[in-house]
Amino acid sequence: MRAFLRQRLGISLWGGSDEIEDGLAVELDGLERWGVGQRLLEAMLAGVEGNAAIKAEIARGTLPPGVLGQPVIFDVYPVVEAIVAESTAVVTAGPGADPVDVRVELGDGRVLSGTIAGVRDDTLLTTTYSRVSAKQRLAAWVRLVAMSASSPKREFCAVTVGRAGGGDDVRVARVGPLAETIEGRRLTATTELAALIDLYDRGMREPLPIFAATSAAYAAAAGSGQDPVGAAEKEWQTEWGFDREDRELEHQLVLGGVRTFAELLEIVPGPDERGDGWDDSEASRLGRLARRLWDRLLEEEELSSR
Repeated sequence: MRAFLRQRLGISLWGGSDEIEDGLAVELDGLERWGVGQRLLEAMLAGVEGNAAIKAEIARGTLPPGVLGQPVIFDVYPVVEAIVAESTAVVTAGPGADPVDVRVELGDGRVLSGTIAGVRDDTLLTTTYSRVSAKQRLAAWVRLVAMSASSPKREFCAVTVGRAGGGDDVRVARVGPLAETIEGRRLTATTELAALIDLYDRGMREPLPIFAATSAAYAAAAGSGQDPVGAAEKEWQTEWGFDREDRELEHQLVLGGVRTFAELLEIVPGPDERGDGWDDSEASRLGRLARRLWDRLLEEEELSSR
């Protein structure tokens, strides 16, 4: 929905403040702590030694003054160190990553082209201090499918490394190669790419009930025989003061306010959202779109926490 509003209607909603803080912070909020962790991570991945990276962060002046900044470093640095260790274990040592050029002729005459950075040893590695989210996993999947469709001779895989959702452990999401043979990778990649582009085209014509975390939870639970409604509702509905996807400004604008998950399930699939490639057992449009978007990714993906 955010992409539809921004790309087709030119509407961007921003709930943050542009005011510059003129006080000296004694405690960092979540975003500021993330900034510290991300900068330490980027420095260490670039080869900077840990103590040097910490000293550089202190010198920036973004930490609370004096000893008040020490707890932030003590909390953040071990997680950064663990993410770096997992990331460096994914690919062998060697020269920097090379970009991969993508060019795929689509069945309708269009051409998908672009460049994907961050590929080394046929591995697309994404490393972040953020939690490994549905959005990041899906982005890695889209890039993997595009690369495999363009260059099926190469056994591409995608690995995303970041924090785990339930704490400070490290989570790794790995997917691919898509098949053992060249023809198998070509067929899988082109089939999945066509499905993704179809969903994109639909999403640029109208705002679809596809919500990153909610749709991922629904598809994962449905595919494993669990309760998809209960799993998705936890990601959608705000409780205990922590905003979920029901409170996102774009969703409120399109849906006409904060909606319950039961109301989302009342939206029925369109007449052309059935048949080959669609799960006709899903009665709601949300469920049917979620399964089309996520099912194959969930089959191929391996999630682990350390």
